[in-house]
Parts: sequence; structure tokens; C-alpha cells
Amino acid sequence: MKKFILTIGLFSVPALIYSIVAMLFMPFFLSLANGPSTKQQIASSFNNATKQEYELLILGNSRTYRGINPSKLNYQAYNFSHDNDSYNQMYYKLKYLIDCKKDFRYLILGTDYFQFSFKSDTRNYVYADFLSNDYMNDFEEKNVYIEKIEYYLSNINPKKILSLIPQKDKPFLRENGQYIKPGIAMENDTITRDISRLDFQVNYFKGILSLCKKKGIKVFITNLPTRSNELKSYTIGQIEEFDNFIEGYVDNRSVFYFNFSRIEGFGLNDFTDITHLNENAANRFTEILNKQLGVQINKTQE
Repeated sequence: MKKFILTIGLFSVPALIYSIVAMLFMPFFLSLANGPSTKQQIASSFNNATKQEYELLILGNSRTYRGINPSKLNYQAYNFSHDNDSYNQMYYKLKYLIDCKKDFRYLILGTDYFQFSFKSDTRNYVYADFLSNDYMNDFEEKNVYIEKIEYYLSNINPKKILSLIPQKDKPFLRENGQYIKPGIAMENDTITRDISRLDFQVNYFKGILSLCKKKGIKVFITNLPTRSNELKSYTIGQIEEFDNFIEGYVDNRSVFYFNFSRIEGFGLNDFTDITHLNENAANRFTEILNKQLGVQINKTQE
């Protein structure tokens, strides 16, 4: 019996050691090969957002996260966007910075035709470390501790070892908050989007505008260049109805709407996939956005 237990122990110890090492260090090794992990991205994003000074903040999903380069703006700016963020995440991130006594005058608020249609919890194992309990209360059906355990256990997967081969052009995160992820778009890329609006997200969208009005922050709701393949997810009538919905909150004094979704001059070679601008196109778009910002800000100062 003792020999059997010893044999089992000899086989179990290596597996146990691997599991512990993988849970603790796999994210670090993966980041060396593939760029910063989601957890590293968010932690770095919050750290830089609180220690840097800026007069313009950018909030949005992956399209703004990759598509707007703060260094190309004439205003000291920080990109606080992240993949899958919708208006509930944006509201609590905005509130987080205000509670941290960050003082900024302008907000670029990303939007998409599908922006109101989902409620994402895929980053809550990280967001729970930064955002208030009020944020997590919207996800009562999910236990963040279980999500954190699932995250660490996922690092044990032996298949992740294959991902340790370094990428030639790996993603990276700039100190200004912009995330760069190389890729090559294909002509036949397709995606299905949902243009419906959840009351849950509409209420947080209104909450952002209300909080900004209270703090005297001018809001520039911005829809970035969108591939025709993605726009095919919607009818012309749906797009017009969405634009009218956003326009209903515009007053051209403190809230503006920049709709670049069908802007000319951006084609297949400007994207890394179905939806994200590549680095060069993001720089070019940001320069266009910068001019539009300057025009509107100057008008409000006259």
C-alpha cells in the first residue's frame, strides 16, 4: 500500500509543480511571446490613467482602443478604452478617474452601431480589482471569485505551451493607452452584428453624459471608420434610426457626434481584420479627428 501511495505521489508531484508554476507564471511567459495579457493591459491602463496628466480622455471598445492614437492629438490625451467595453464599463471607469481627482475637460466617447446590444463580463476578473462594488452588482449572476479561479486554472492548459513561440509582430501597449495589434484584413472577412439597444446600456450612456455635464466635460461621441463588410449587418433604415438616436443627445455646445463610419479614404489595407484600423491608418484617422475636435472646441470658446 505504501509503495502504491509513493508511486502515485511520484506521478502527482510533477503535475502539481507544473500547475502551480503555470498558474503563477504562464501569463508572464505568454506576454513575452505574444504581448501583454488582458490582465496586464487593464492593470497598466489603470495605472497610467491615474499617474498621467491629460485634458482629454478616450473611452470606448477595441475600435477606439486601437484606432485612436493620443499622441496625434493637439491635446494632452489618454486612451482608457479596452476590448469589449460598453457603456457600463465606460461609466464606472469615468467615475473611477473622477473619484481619483483626475481633472480633464474633454471626453471622446466611442460608439458603434452594436455598442448598446451586449453586456460583457469577460474582463470582470480584472475589473473587480479596480471598479466599485456598484459595478459588480450589475453582474449578480456571476461570482467574480469563481471567475478569478477559472482564469488561473485556464493557465494550466498544456496547449498554452504552444503559444510560447514568440510572434514576429506581437501586440504592444503604448504609455498613452493605445493598443497596437498587427494583422492583415481579408477581402472576404465577415461578421454579424446586433444593432438593438439594451435599456441597461442606454441608461449608462445617459449616465456618462449626465456625469460629464455635471463636471463640465465636453463629450465627443465618435463612430470610427467601418468596413463595408461590417456595415452589411445593418439596413440603411437601422443605421439612420441609430444616428437619429445619438443625435437626440447632441446640443453642439457640450455634446457632439462625429460619425466617421462611412468616411471615404479608408479601405481594406487600412484594417487588421473585419473591424480594427491598423497602426498607420489609426494615426491618419486620429489626425482627421484632431482637426474636427479643434473646429468644435474653438467654436465653443468663441
